[in-house]
Amino acid sequence: MDNKLTKIRRTFAAQLTAKHKLKLTIPNHDSSEATFELFLREMQQQLHKKLAKQNEQLLHESNGNSPLFIQKKQLQKDIEDFQLLEQRQDARAIQQLIERVEHMAMFNRKRDIGGIASSIQSSQLPNEPIVMSPIKFNSPLCSYRALCSELVERLNWPAEVFASEYDRCFCKTCYPLPMPNICQVNTGNKYPTIIPRNWMKFGLKVDGVQAKVHQIWDKWAVSYHGTVPSAALSMIKHRQICLPGDTLFDGTRLAIRLGHIPDQKAFFTSPTIRYAAQNHYATSMEFTSQIDKCVYTAKIVLRCRQMPDSFTVQGQTLNNSLQNDSDFCDLIPDDEIEWKTDKRGSVIFDGLCVHLKKVLTHENNFQQTTVHY
Repeated sequence: MDNKLTKIRRTFAAQLTAKHKLKLTIPNHDSSEATFELFLREMQQQLHKKLAKQNEQLLHESNGNSPLFIQKKQLQKDIEDFQLLEQRQDARAIQQLIERVEHMAMFNRKRDIGGIASSIQSSQLPNEPIVMSPIKFNSPLCSYRALCSELVERLNWPAEVFASEYDRCFCKTCYPLPMPNICQVNTGNKYPTIIPRNWMKFGLKVDGVQAKVHQIWDKWAVSYHGTVPSAALSMIKHRQICLPGDTLFDGTRLAIRLGHIPDQKAFFTSPTIRYAAQNHYATSMEFTSQIDKCVYTAKIVLRCRQMPDSFTVQGQTLNNSLQNDSDFCDLIPDDEIEWKTDKRGSVIFDGLCVHLKKVLTHENNFQQTTVHY
């Protein structure tokens, strides 16, 4: 793991150098460790100077969603992420960071623009320093992220449930099409993770003791559960799944939602957000943004970590939702798209996923059109 972290550290440093347009030259792959350490120290100093300059520029800025404010938040997060690699204490954060760095390196290679990882490892020019060429990275000025953040603020949930360091946007700008739809980071997890394209994921706090004891970040599968905001907050507060018939904190008994299969004392998830976000599970709500004054329909889905071998894999149960006789998701067959469990404590929630669709009303013909992000 130490060798992998060393490579990731160097790769991430190269990515940050290009992303924030630092005036640095990347040492070649066979440079000494001391040479790399000098480069890394200079990189961190330049990042901190850039952050201090942006803080000065924001002294008179009151709009928390301005491009400069969003850019500053992204720079601050990049600095904090690199410090995580230095400290090597937060296993969850490091695992997600490794995944992100590897995805970006893969994206750069696919675009054939001198991918960072390959340039560090390449031995074509062993005695020459590698000078980074301009590379297109995830935009720090993501308007979709800002809109989703505004919606989450409107939910008025307790700030204590969120872990913003694990926020991740999967819109077309932040997670471009050449990047993979499926990833398999941990060999101990036999279920691949399907990327929630066109969604914004807000990190949720997870109990550190529980995560460590059960090796959640290494072995538990990623799944999704569509629901409504009030039910989602209740599940997060209970810190586990509740089954029909359970008595909740407020004294009410959990009932099966109208239209769902009766007499099923179980909890249902899916490995793909495309299925979990179906109207039968995730009910749409209307949202008017104060940022761009536009109207959106919004959905929320909880991202889960699910104990392996604690659920039954089964086929879809939404026959009426099928359109054009096609599968719900082109990555998972319909006969494996639903996971069913009746085991409490086998599912935890580590993310709140948000999806927005802009609604445009044409005054001339009074017809409504939806634009997909």
